[in-house]
Amino acid sequence: MTKCWIPAAFALSMLPSIASAQLYEGKVGTAPIVFELDPGDGAPSGRYFYRSTRLDIALEGERAAEGITLHARSTDDNLALKRVGTGWAGTLTTAKGKTFPVALAVAAPPAAPAGAPAGLGGYERMQLAGLRLDPGAAERIGSRTIRWYTERLTGTRSFRIEAGYAPAALGRINAALTSTQWEHVRNWFGCPAQGGGAGIDLDQAGSIYLDAFYVSYAWQTGWDCAGAAHPDFGLEGLIYDARTGAEFKLDDVLRFGKAPPPAERSDAWYKYRGEAFAPGLVALLKRHHPDEMAADEAEGCSYDDTDVWSFPSAYLTADGLFVAAYFPRANRACDAPDWAVIPWKALNGPAARSRQSR
Repeated sequence: MTKCWIPAAFALSMLPSIASAQLYEGKVGTAPIVFELDPGDGAPSGRYFYRSTRLDIALEGERAAEGITLHARSTDDNLALKRVGTGWAGTLTTAKGKTFPVALAVAAPPAAPAGAPAGLGGYERMQLAGLRLDPGAAERIGSRTIRWYTERLTGTRSFRIEAGYAPAALGRINAALTSTQWEHVRNWFGCPAQGGGAGIDLDQAGSIYLDAFYVSYAWQTGWDCAGAAHPDFGLEGLIYDARTGAEFKLDDVLRFGKAPPPAERSDAWYKYRGEAFAPGLVALLKRHHPDEMAADEAEGCSYDDTDVWSFPSAYLTADGLFVAAYFPRANRACDAPDWAVIPWKALNGPAARSRQSR
């Protein structure tokens, strides 16, 4: 799986519950909430969501004489809480000066939705409780059928494959598709906009490629989260072995040098990506797309700069492997040019050889 978020730019990965965090549910005024508190050894912190929106509100605070005070930077609300038995009670004061009573009791989180990622904390399970991935229209792609699924509250949209592959592989791939979609639903709740509302305005699968050997697609996301310096967008590429359902990494499809690439995320792997992979990829792109690679540097699109190709997102298409360049913020319009495809015949990873030898 070429999972990159261009690279690590999208900071909305699944948020595990803090080991020492305590989970509560209750009300602010008459509005039901779920509240996670990490008392910590120093300053307390936490997050909560209103059940009506499920959007995270992050908290930071300090200890007070009779309890704790917490501030929500995204909404400018303030909470003052003190212990009452095993729970908490106090007040929430809004940015406009309105005050509401708060009452919190220990929560008992439900099981995670079917197909959700393993290891979700209680907070996330309560956030996803009652949501569904609803089936929609079917679509034919070549000789295979897919069906679209949408989570209605967030609008997060992905697909499942209904036919065209061996049952075991199909089940494994569809399970991965389901887990990824739930992950994006959770990410949506983890990105509130400054001042309220959702900060994600695009979150869906697309660019689906299916053949006898591969299942591949792209996931696109656009966001403007509270606390982020600016709006941004991301592209995630995913590739699966259609015969077994196993995930492929980019290094399984395209590699450079005589030796196999080092273990992913090792020091040697980062060195390989910078000193072998990126220069090799630039050379391939110059060979197959010479005019586009010579784009005018006055526009900021220096495609011969190896730095922008070290950690590309990638997915398969009918023409080969699409690789997405990643530029610094000032030149993000240059990202992921649609011409950046490595032809099938040039792909040399072990996962690419079986298709070429057919």
